[in-house]
Amino acid sequence: MTQDPVKVVHVLGTLDRGGVESIALRQCRTIPASCVKQTFVLLGPHEGQLAPQFRAAGADIRRCPLGPKVTFPVRLWNALCTLRPDVVESHVSLASGLVLAAASAAGVPVRIARMRSEGDGRRDTPARRLQRALLREMICNSATDVIGVTKAALAFTDPPPHDHRYRVVPNQVDTGRFRFVPRVGEPRAWPVLGHIGRASPEKNRAFLMEVHAEARRLRPDVRLTIAGPGGVEDLTSVAPRVAADPSVHLLGHTERPEDVLAAIDVLLLPSHREGLPGVVLEALASGVPVLATELPGLRELAPRLRGLHLLPLRVGPVRWAATALALASISESERALIAEGVRNSDFALSPDDQWWRTVWTASR
Repeated sequence: MTQDPVKVVHVLGTLDRGGVESIALRQCRTIPASCVKQTFVLLGPHEGQLAPQFRAAGADIRRCPLGPKVTFPVRLWNALCTLRPDVVESHVSLASGLVLAAASAAGVPVRIARMRSEGDGRRDTPARRLQRALLREMICNSATDVIGVTKAALAFTDPPPHDHRYRVVPNQVDTGRFRFVPRVGEPRAWPVLGHIGRASPEKNRAFLMEVHAEARRLRPDVRLTIAGPGGVEDLTSVAPRVAADPSVHLLGHTERPEDVLAAIDVLLLPSHREGLPGVVLEALASGVPVLATELPGLRELAPRLRGLHLLPLRVGPVRWAATALALASISESERALIAEGVRNSDFALSPDDQWWRTVWTASR
């Protein structure tokens, strides 16, 4: 007797380009629809640029805007009562407490809070601390699973001691798509620094322009490649003529980050806040060393993977530039070892990975 597919509802802001959305789209494309029927309930003001690709992959999309906030819990509860999912997986940080409380009231048996970042980027006011405490309590009371990509991301929920619902499940990288390819012919004449990330405040892309300026003092022939959606206003705020600078290559959004990684020598990630960024795993799997901000989640990762180097932002662009140039000059054999380290780690995505069967089918 054929069993009906498990019905999974994901709750996100929008389906714009980002790490969470990329992972979700990969799941839609690789998990058979005969096993799992996936629906995305979006809280933001629009569906997002990736919505057509999600539909093409077989997913349904529903909107339940967060505003007006006073009616949001009832509207979400009504939507879940209509959809009648087996699983609700919420990807909206501590606001997952509100989402999963509505899911619990709607009788959804499996309710998962996914924690992707070690903070919310908001000011630490008394009102905000109270709000966070209430949402953490709602997660604790409503979730059947709380999954963080790192210990630091999980710690943001303030897990109760010895509560086995709270656990770390790291992101993984497709080492078939992102892999080290030895360069043939003459070595590149100049070093290329690179960055892949959207134009958002937490990515701190303006700092890249300061690092590049200092790197050019040391190596006038150095190049900088920046890929990612969202425009370049954050870059022009510190370098108004960046678009006309021949030493800077602005790619905008790319569907093939593996090609960008193949063309750079070191990846820079000067973020103010991260969880376990997929681009770091993609770069290391490609044999590209990474220089990133010293953040809690990345400090967890650095001892486990070769090629990840951390610096605090406070040391300034001069130190970042010198370190970036040193990493850009490593040998091909060292790059191969970096990629091998990812391929042999828990961060490598297995083609036979069936983790979702145990998480999403728990209700059965």
